[in-house]
Amino acid sequence: MKSLLLLVLGGLCGAIAAVLAFTVDTDFSAGEADGAGGGNLSLILTEEALATLVANQLSTLPGFGVRPAVEVTVGSNGLVKCDIAVGGLGVGFRSSITVNPNIVDGSLRLEVVDSSLGELALPEQVRNAIEAPLASRIESLAGGLEYRVTSIRTTEHRLTIEVEI
Repeated sequence: MKSLLLLVLGGLCGAIAAVLAFTVDTDFSAGEADGAGGGNLSLILTEEALATLVANQLSTLPGFGVRPAVEVTVGSNGLVKCDIAVGGLGVGFRSSITVNPNIVDGSLRLEVVDSSLGELALPEQVRNAIEAPLASRIESLAGGLEYRVTSIRTTEHRLTIEVEI
């Protein structure tokens, strides 16, 4: 009876060892399939930080005034929407632009998906005003070294840009 129990216990241990051998990553290397782009630096911007950057840049364009009110929504679908209010109570104007952040030749490029800017500005002008501070921060993060944008994620109401130096 004792030898039968040892045989069953040995078989069970062998089955567990076989399962572990096929499922455990023995070299402990993480795959890039989890959404990580393999970058060694990350720039993470919340919706509030993006709104501040956009408002500062839009104030340099004619028609937006000194300090336009900007609200940014980062969607899990990969799109970034900027709602812009110009003017005061009763005489204000509301507009918006939606951009899709992409990687083109290792750099960040924003593609205009939708815009309702009216007479304020061309969508390309506003896109450039949004893209410029992001590119500036990425270059600052790289510290003057040559870099390549490897991943862009829009999760948890944040825009995350991974960069590899």
